[in-house]
Amino acid sequence: MHAWHKLINYRPGRLGRNTILGTTGLGGRAIVQAAYLLIVSRWLGAEGYGLFAGSVALVTLATPLANWGSALLLTEYIAQDRSRSRGMWATALVQTGVVGGMLTLGVLALSTLLLHEQLPLGPLLLLAASELLLLPASHAASSQCSALERGGALALSVCLVPLGRTLAMLGTIACSLAATPELAALAHFSGTVLGLVSAIALVAWVDGLPAWHARLPLRKAIREGTSYAISSAAGTSYQEVDKMLMLQLLGAAAVGPYTVAFRVTSMFVLPLAALISAVLPRLMAKHSSKNQHRTYRAMLLTAVGYGMLAGAAILVAAPFVPHVFGTDYSEATTYLQLLSPWPVLFALRQCMGAKLT
Repeated sequence: MHAWHKLINYRPGRLGRNTILGTTGLGGRAIVQAAYLLIVSRWLGAEGYGLFAGSVALVTLATPLANWGSALLLTEYIAQDRSRSRGMWATALVQTGVVGGMLTLGVLALSTLLLHEQLPLGPLLLLAASELLLLPASHAASSQCSALERGGALALSVCLVPLGRTLAMLGTIACSLAATPELAALAHFSGTVLGLVSAIALVAWVDGLPAWHARLPLRKAIREGTSYAISSAAGTSYQEVDKMLMLQLLGAAAVGPYTVAFRVTSMFVLPLAALISAVLPRLMAKHSSKNQHRTYRAMLLTAVGYGMLAGAAILVAAPFVPHVFGTDYSEATTYLQLLSPWPVLFALRQCMGAKLT
C-alpha cells in the first residue's frame, strides 16, 4: 500500500470516500437496472423488447443535449462558490425544462418524418418526456449532490429513477396486463416521474429549495453551457445511435440481444462513472495547481486498472447471459465477447475528457 501511495503521490481523503460512496450508489443502481432489464426483456420477449429498446435509444440520442450542459455548469459554479448552489440548482431546472421541451418536440417530428419502425406517437411522447425532461432533471439533482461533495446523497440520488421505473414496471406486470411495448412505455414514464419527485425531495433535504431569484439568466446559462452540451453529446450519443440504426436496418428481433449485451457491459463500467463524478469537482477547484496533476494521475491509473478487470469479468459472464435472460438472447454471448475491450477504452476516454473539461 505504501508503494502504491509513493507511486501516485496521493492519499485518499474525502475524495476517496466520495468515490467509494459513488461507486456504491452506482453499484446499487446497476443492480436495480439489471433487475429492470431482466424484467422488461423477459416480459416483452426479444422482438417486443427490441422495439421498446430501439425507441428508447432514439430519444436517448438527444438526452446529452437536454440540460444543455447545466449539470457541468452547476458543478463549475459550486466548485468555485458553494453559496451559489441553490441558485444553480434553479438554473439547471429551468434550463432543462426549456431545452428538453424543445428537443422533445423535435425528436417526435423527426421520428414521424424519417423512421419507418417505431412505437406509436403517444407512447413515443412518454418516452421522450422521460428521457429528455425528467431524467436530465434527475441528473442535475445528482450533480448538485456531487458538487457539494455529499457522497451519501449522491449514492442515493443515482438510484431513484431506476428504482422508480422498476417498481412501476413490476406494478404493471402484477396487474396481468398484456405485454406490449406501448404499455412498457407508460410504466417507464410513470416510474421516471416517481424517481424525479424523490430526487427533488432529496436535494431539498441536502441543500434546500431552488433559489429562483438567484439563478443565472437563461441566455447566459445557454451560452456558457454550450461547450459542455456539445462535449456531452459527442461523448454519450454514440452509445445509443447503434441501437436506433439496427432497429431501422435489421428489425426489432436483432436489436433485443444486442441491447441486452450492451446494457450488461455498461453495468461493468459504472464504477468508472462514479470515479469521474467524484474527481471532476476537485479537478475544477484545483485548476492549474500541482495538486490537480496528482489527482488526475491517481484517477487515470485507477480507471485503466479497473477497465482491464472489467473486461476480463465480461468475458467470464458472457456464457451465462442466455441462461438468465432466456434462449431468445443466445446471440448476446457473442456481442459481450466483442464488447469486452470497451471498458479500457471507456476509461481512457472518460479520464481525458475530464482533464479537458
